[in-house]
Amino acid sequence: MNAPRTSRSARRGFVLLAVLVFILLISMVTVSLLFRSRADETAANASRGGEQAWAAAFSGIQQVLQVLAADRTALGGGAGWSDNPAAFRERLVVDDGANRWFFTVFSPGDSESLSEVRYGLTDEASRVNVNHPGGADLAKIPRMTAEWAAVIKSPGLTNLFSTPASLPEDDTSAPPEPPPAELPDAADASPGSPGSTDTTPRPAVSAPQRPEPRWPTLESLLRLPGFGLELLFGEDANRNGRLDPNENDGDESFPPDNRDGRLDHGMAQYLTTSAYDPDLSRAGVRRVDLNDPAAPLPTADLPPAFTNYVAALRASGTRLNHPVDVLDATVKTKDANDQEVVVASGITAAEMPVILDLFTTGSETRREGLINLNTASAIVLATLPGMDLSLAESLVGARPGLRPEQRATIAWPLTEGLLNPEQFRRVAPFLTARSYQFRFNVLGYALPSGQFRLFEVE
Repeated sequence: MNAPRTSRSARRGFVLLAVLVFILLISMVTVSLLFRSRADETAANASRGGEQAWAAAFSGIQQVLQVLAADRTALGGGAGWSDNPAAFRERLVVDDGANRWFFTVFSPGDSESLSEVRYGLTDEASRVNVNHPGGADLAKIPRMTAEWAAVIKSPGLTNLFSTPASLPEDDTSAPPEPPPAELPDAADASPGSPGSTDTTPRPAVSAPQRPEPRWPTLESLLRLPGFGLELLFGEDANRNGRLDPNENDGDESFPPDNRDGRLDHGMAQYLTTSAYDPDLSRAGVRRVDLNDPAAPLPTADLPPAFTNYVAALRASGTRLNHPVDVLDATVKTKDANDQEVVVASGITAAEMPVILDLFTTGSETRREGLINLNTASAIVLATLPGMDLSLAESLVGARPGLRPEQRATIAWPLTEGLLNPEQFRRVAPFLTARSYQFRFNVLGYALPSGQFRLFEVE
């Protein structure tokens, strides 16, 4: 009688165990599903936050474009975009209830300033273009040697170093960077194009192919023997634009530094690989070539003598190197009686802003490597003909007191008496008062969550 009772008890125990196992499995599946649901929710929230941070950062890029356009309209010459905390620092985009989204646009400082960060853009025209240095003496860049400067400027010079192959074909430097961000311009507003007032049909012409730059990036300069990272980027070893503890401790840790509490940005702060200026007036139209006999003169507010002077220039076959050559200039020609006469240009310092805006002396659509007089550092300006550091510093010191209409032309050192006519003639062909290529950082971020996106825009 006891055996059947034991058997039934064992069966009940087995069923109870199976039920417990089943409940345990269901619980595990439920917990797994809850965990996956929460993980998906977390990922979705992170993704949404990343997208919002991305959108906030792009709001900063849109702000940059608006400030650039306004600066051009107001003839600001860089006053509105080079350092403008009101436009670029901690700008609120939207408050979504959970977070407040902001953007900040900034650029690293330079070795001459005390601040690490500047709330604005860096223009490439404030630096010397190593591919088109023009009149710049590269050897005046701090720590640049005459040998390096000669090789950078003259591709044929490869025997200035003891190394058999000074410039190897295999470039192991960083891959080429994309070209710096450019503000849309009217450089291609040729006759018959949408930006031109001349609607005469023209046959389609393929744009000439520009040769690849010899120095596609600043890093490609590292091919020069002995030209190390510490020379190119100074104490900023990680290239974050900030003075980190290891960059201000002497020789205690890499990189070597002078422990002076200021960040040395190296040669890179003075150099670029891309900077050009479209050969257009401030109104966005092609400048008139003074050397072209068929080019009509614009009806500008110029002395009547200037028309006679240009006619005499063209009749005599005299060619100008740059519009600045008409300053206080004369030309010899012959009158109707075959008598030699001297014709004066009638152009003084007062007329130079109009002359430099309306005229050119060539058919090129863009002028490479010009230095922005309004934004270049004293060290960069001092590389130009007829300039030294003291004179360059006097120009930099005068910039804050200029009116927007003065900053809109490179003539202001002449009109303000900071350069005499001879000094101005030497330096003017290598100057511009505007920029078209920029680089900057933009940070989109949220408070209080701390989500962010950081872009480096070139």
